[in-house]
Amino acid sequence: MNDISDSGELFTIRNQFYTGQHSKVVAYDLDLFSPEAQLKVLEFQVRSIVARDDDASLLIEQGKNVFPDQEEVFSVLQAWNDLATFGTDELTYFDDIAEATFETQAVLTALYLVKYHKDVDLAIALLTKFTARASENAFELEPYLLLVQLYLFKENFAEANKVYLKFQKLPFGARDDIVYHVLESWINSVKGQSDNISNAYYFYDELLSSDLDDDVQSKFRVLSVLFVMTLQLKHIPEAQEVLDQVASLDYKGAGTADMLANRITYEYLTNDGANVVALLRELAAADAEHQFLADFKEKNERFDAIVEKYQVI
Repeated sequence: MNDISDSGELFTIRNQFYTGQHSKVVAYDLDLFSPEAQLKVLEFQVRSIVARDDDASLLIEQGKNVFPDQEEVFSVLQAWNDLATFGTDELTYFDDIAEATFETQAVLTALYLVKYHKDVDLAIALLTKFTARASENAFELEPYLLLVQLYLFKENFAEANKVYLKFQKLPFGARDDIVYHVLESWINSVKGQSDNISNAYYFYDELLSSDLDDDVQSKFRVLSVLFVMTLQLKHIPEAQEVLDQVASLDYKGAGTADMLANRITYEYLTNDGANVVALLRELAAADAEHQFLADFKEKNERFDAIVEKYQVI
């Protein structure tokens, strides 16, 4: 279980991990940290390597040698790495988790359920059960973050806000953590109203100024969020500036499909949808199962049905 006492030593690496600065996380020398903090650092580094689509097997083996009594932690990290490297064919670890017993297991099992089984409801149930034991794991905070994200994905702001309010009742130190600040930025952006969105925008704009030039993936992610928020604020010139920065990165990795979906919205707002067909093709090539494509198809079918119903014969 995380403890407030580790917040000082792990403050920077936690901030970097939870804001997607994975290259910086991986670059740390483990010897810079106390023995008590090294296990969490290793966890962040393994997950960051996997997030960059690289193989973390070597680091996992090193971790097992350093912490031979932490078999549970390295079992879940090994399973997560194997899943990314080899796929689901030989993997049963996450399918066997009926109830998570620690933070990393809860988070990675929920991510597995969503990504590989498309079962958001089961992931929510698992995380809800885990966070209900707040008295036992008061500073295991990431499950709250993922729970809010999943509720927002389901467009259930009421439940997402309940999780946010529950988080606010945790010990004060929890509310000083980067997880809380990220979670709060999501809630503010979805609440709407310019003040809320502006507060969320400034959070990510500050991240953009934190020397991301050598971390293209992280910079792309932050710019993607800023692009959405400039659209929410109807700051079209600023949105175009963000798009220009994204284009200069020439990034083709994770998150490009979501960016394409948001560019389609931008096209409708600024260019009467002139380039939408081309962008839809790009989106289908990047992720044929993207939710935007499903929603777009459903709306077209609904429109066609209305036209047919009222067609003059």
